Amino acid sequence: MIFPFPHTSVDNFIPSESLVRAAATSFEDILDEDWVKYGEGDNQIQYCSKNRQLTTPSALLVLDYIASHFDPNVAFGDLTNDAFPDTSYYGGGMMLTPIGGYLGMHVDAKVHGMHRNWVREYSAVLCISEDYNSSFDLLLHDGEHSHKRVPYKFNRLNVFKCSENSWHGFLNPTEEFTRKTLGVMFWSAKNEDVQDAFKAKFNNDLEF
Repeated sequence: MIFPFPHTSVDNFIPSESLVRAAATSFEDILDEDWVKYGEGDNQIQYCSKNRQLTTPSALLVLDYIASHFDPNVAFGDLTNDAFPDTSYYGGGMMLTPIGGYLGMHVDAKVHGMHRNWVREYSAVLCISEDYNSSFDLLLHDGEHSHKRVPYKFNRLNVFKCSENSWHGFLNPTEEFTRKTLGVMFWSAKNEDVQDAFKAKFNNDLEF
């Protein structure tokens, strides 16, 4: 689908629902100090895993399955032919939004924080909470007039092409349940370092 920008959803992506369930349950095993925590000053309230070493074994199994079984160069036709997954899961990994949390509309950092010649191409995020509601739905916006809601669903992989206009987030505070996802970012390598933003850009003025 190309509206409002190229994206796709794959239901029942992981063959074993029990593995997805194990990964979701394992979020409880992460120590409080081992989360990267974002607050309202960051235009979001959510927690993210720090690195591969601090990711639980069951979550790693799921993340590695996404990285090895989803190829955006094939899924998105001729948009790219050189995108690859970062299996350190920088910028992705385990992502937890507590009750009352949200993610402001933003575009992701274009350049990798550790590899300055890597450019972000795709974001692939698996929904792993079995209890959810519409506040978990992902909002997409092209920065002008086109926008879309992508419903959250257990074991659904949502993937979109990253660009300067791939605004996304979920604005309504999550109600009743914690929102859990696992994310894999896909990149392309350039011959030289890219001089561009290393942090996400937020926009609170988009209209829906």
